[in-house]
Amino acid sequence: VAFWDTPLSAADIAALGKAGDKFFTPKRASAPAPADGATDVPRDATLSWKAVEYPCTHDVYLGTTAADVDSATRANTKGVLLSRGQADTTFDPPGLLAYGRTYYWRIDEVNQSPDGTVAKGNVWSFTVEPYAYAVKPVSAIASSFQTDMGPAKTIDGSGLTGDLHGTAQTTMWMSTGALPNWIQYTFDKVYKFHELQVWNSNQIMETYVGFGAKDVTIEFSTDGTTWTALAAVPQFARATALAGYAANTTVSLGGIQARYIKLTIDSTWGGSNVCGLSEVRFSYVPVQAWSPQPANAATGVAIDTALNWRPGREAGSHQVFFGADQAAIAGGTAPAQTVADHSFTPGALNFGATYYWRVDEVNTVSYPGDLWRFTTQQYAAVDNFETYTNDEGGRIYEAWVDGWTNGSGSVVGHLVAPFAETSIVHSGRQSMPLEYNNVKSPYYSEAERTFSSPQDWTGNGADTLSLFYRGYTTGFLDKGNNTFTVSAGGADIWGTADQFRFVFKALNGDGSMVVRVDSIGNTHAWAKAGPMIRETLEANARNACVVVTPGNGVSFQWRPTTAAASSNAPTAGLRAPYWVRLTRTGNVFKAERSADGKTWTQQGSDTTIGMATAVYIGLAVTSHNAAATTTAEFSNLAITGAVTGSWQALAIGAAMPSNDPAPLYLRVEDRTGKTKTVVNPNASATTVTAWTEWRIPLSELSAAGVNTSAIKKLALGIGDRTSPKPGGAGLLYLDDIGFGHPVK
Repeated sequence: VAFWDTPLSAADIAALGKAGDKFFTPKRASAPAPADGATDVPRDATLSWKAVEYPCTHDVYLGTTAADVDSATRANTKGVLLSRGQADTTFDPPGLLAYGRTYYWRIDEVNQSPDGTVAKGNVWSFTVEPYAYAVKPVSAIASSFQTDMGPAKTIDGSGLTGDLHGTAQTTMWMSTGALPNWIQYTFDKVYKFHELQVWNSNQIMETYVGFGAKDVTIEFSTDGTTWTALAAVPQFARATALAGYAANTTVSLGGIQARYIKLTIDSTWGGSNVCGLSEVRFSYVPVQAWSPQPANAATGVAIDTALNWRPGREAGSHQVFFGADQAAIAGGTAPAQTVADHSFTPGALNFGATYYWRVDEVNTVSYPGDLWRFTTQQYAAVDNFETYTNDEGGRIYEAWVDGWTNGSGSVVGHLVAPFAETSIVHSGRQSMPLEYNNVKSPYYSEAERTFSSPQDWTGNGADTLSLFYRGYTTGFLDKGNNTFTVSAGGADIWGTADQFRFVFKALNGDGSMVVRVDSIGNTHAWAKAGPMIRETLEANARNACVVVTPGNGVSFQWRPTTAAASSNAPTAGLRAPYWVRLTRTGNVFKAERSADGKTWTQQGSDTTIGMATAVYIGLAVTSHNAAATTTAEFSNLAITGAVTGSWQALAIGAAMPSNDPAPLYLRVEDRTGKTKTVVNPNASATTVTAWTEWRIPLSELSAAGVNTSAIKKLALGIGDRTSPKPGGAGLLYLDDIGFGHPVK
């Protein structure tokens, strides 16, 4: 979308028409990294951006004053034009950036020829990492405290709005007055502490009673047993006793190493034995390696990844321990490599493997690092279907040859754009829809891709070929012996029009159907399954049915005239398995129910519906949930009357895709022509409704003589490729074909 603040002339509009999509491409540098407004940016950060699409060079402006960066030009650089006419879209600022400083930067795109036009860029900003970071204690204890005024109040942020404290006494710590008065903080590990910021006791009466700490002894310990007193602790400033009180005491902790810090209040501003504090905030200097990349416990990490981390403030070099042995890395007994920069390339890694690493920061003092881990990607893509477009030459069916070319019953892709599937995907944006029709010869459906160069599926511990597939449930299955499975979606059988699946035969005149509803999936309390007699196959047709529901018992319902509202007579508390019977005598319809199929109870009263003589009788199922599919199981079905024809299944009122059961197979061929076909173990793979992974051991292919380091063709098919026989039809989705090693 584009907006103009002035009217466009006819020439302007014509120019836009000629530009087409190119009009919407960026006219200036974009996608800054660090992102505009970013904080905690490393001091050695490199700047990068996305250039415009026309040939150009780049002018880089960088400084600490926004106005200078915005107004500087080539003619008047104001000291912030740090690189002129560079070709690269990255810039490494000279030296290290200043701790905590906000920088502003701008990239101008300079047209190379013929005129050197300058497209002035936006001004972006970022703020560099601080020298020290806030760290919150994990707990606080005290010598004593009053009700609702415990020591945890000093570290929970209660009473603070931003960095300003209020006067409510229940947002502070207050002792009972029993000497000595102390409060102690425990941290999750040893830190090198920088400063302590203090908000003193700030009750509204503080000016008069002076509960605030004045003279304080600060002690620190690494183990909670051996304590050392901090020298030169300043007197704590008195609070204002006003709302909006800012911290007014900062204690330099001088880089002490501690896990425990204890404050003993030796005196208060009012001389009372009762004392208190509102809030404290500690900061530490990071001397260990931190912020690992990949992040600790990351998964799906690329097998060619490089490791990076934020270096400790005092590090002169970095000792890196890396490997698959957790104990050896944690204990520092594994071989280590010393590097000068805060990055390390471990070399080729295996698929689906977990690696451990640790970085010790080394100088006059060594700071052992934490143990980190990550797990590599399971698979590399053979085809993830993301690169296909709707343009000629890039369409999915041009890469995957289907039945239009190979004569099988397959159709790859949708008939109109978008040709790849964009809604039903396992990951990413697209998957491959594969339509199959095995009703006619050759009774199998196959799509094949030929690679431009042979594929090597070995290396990095690869031992598995993987793909994901998903189909649709079977709409109707006659299992023999008067036993059936019917699946359906649909909003409901109700109101003035219905959405359901109807499995039916033709009925002329009087007749009945009795059936046992063995089960129905609980997609809604009013999902329905049972016999129906229906005048037509239109959604708003007259009908009568008696249904079993998951949560509302058994119900007799009907629509007396076309497009009229439906009515019902329900009985709550009944659940499948349950028997139901529907009978037509003339225009009178009777519903019955039975727990055992022997003793019957009428459901509601006889209902008169003026239907034609020729109608339809069958099984009706709706999920009462347009976003879900329910499945009903029926048995002991019996019909009376002049019933003709074979069973037919029809989705009425809404589309309800369904698949006939069929096996899925895969065939590979190497560059010498060696082939191997592997069949999915699920003979009804096409009816799986959730994305399902199929893993094929590469050893199964190599055992057949296939060279898995030189795969030339890959085929995916539905049906029995070895002994083709007539089957059904449907639509299967495929995604994320890859090779590698699954995570154990």
